[in-house]
Amino acid sequence: MTPDVDLETLRLLLLVSEHGSIGAAAREAGISQPAASGRIRAFETRWRIRFVERTARGSALTDDGEAVVAWARRVVHEADLMRESLAAMGRSRQQDLRVAASLTVAEYLMPLWLSQLQARHADVRPRLQVINSRAVADLVRAGQVDIGFLETYLLPEDLHCKLIGRDRLVIVVAPDHPWARRSSPLTRRQLAEASYVLREEGSGTRSTFEAALGSEPPQALEVSSTASILGAAQAGVGPGVVSHRAAVHAVEAGRLVEVSHELDLRRPLTAVWRREEPLREQAGRLLRIAEAALRR
Repeated sequence: MTPDVDLETLRLLLLVSEHGSIGAAAREAGISQPAASGRIRAFETRWRIRFVERTARGSALTDDGEAVVAWARRVVHEADLMRESLAAMGRSRQQDLRVAASLTVAEYLMPLWLSQLQARHADVRPRLQVINSRAVADLVRAGQVDIGFLETYLLPEDLHCKLIGRDRLVIVVAPDHPWARRSSPLTRRQLAEASYVLREEGSGTRSTFEAALGSEPPQALEVSSTASILGAAQAGVGPGVVSHRAAVHAVEAGRLVEVSHELDLRRPLTAVWRREEPLREQAGRLLRIAEAALRR
């Protein structure tokens, strides 16, 4: 088997060529002269070629040594360029932060979290993907994002999950809807008889509502955004189910009415990342900001 080329010995030969002395080359390389001499001898033995002539006046490269040094300059230059490029790439990757978040987190919580992160660490370059909870887990599982945020009780068992806070869903209707005038809470049976404006399958909002109701409710309309649910509910298409964070302004303005009912529509907000990899530094910073914000 052909032996490997020793890059550090090539560097040493370049220094011998430059300084005309193994001792001077050793000092610049930060090793002892005996260590430098031993490394060159081992290199010569490995390749069965004499590269350096040692004399009382110093050390000089042989013709073979000169040829090797000519090659070594290109090899060492390319190796140094690759090392610097890898280091720069690593620094860039450390600054990048790939995040996926389900709709409620992305629209009503993430902007504040990211602004606080960038205020403290201006070099961070976050990239946010807004998708439903099931798709968030898929991206984390595939390693396409560093951290994900879910709003569902259906947590992926193959990912590391950390509870960071809680959310509450509300059922909202137009002011002229019959439910808007009720004085008593709606029962589970009454709720199950209605047709709703709901998010798509895979959404944490939808899975939480279906689990609390204990059945799959009829749909008046399926949409992929919170704003569409609020608009459809306000237009009288049917009751809408959204986070209380999303409905608060419309309810306060009288455009929608929050319905009283007997269901428990609380749900966890959870951060997820791959079990087999440590959480990256920038992702860990975002996680700590999210936890602190939700404790308030």
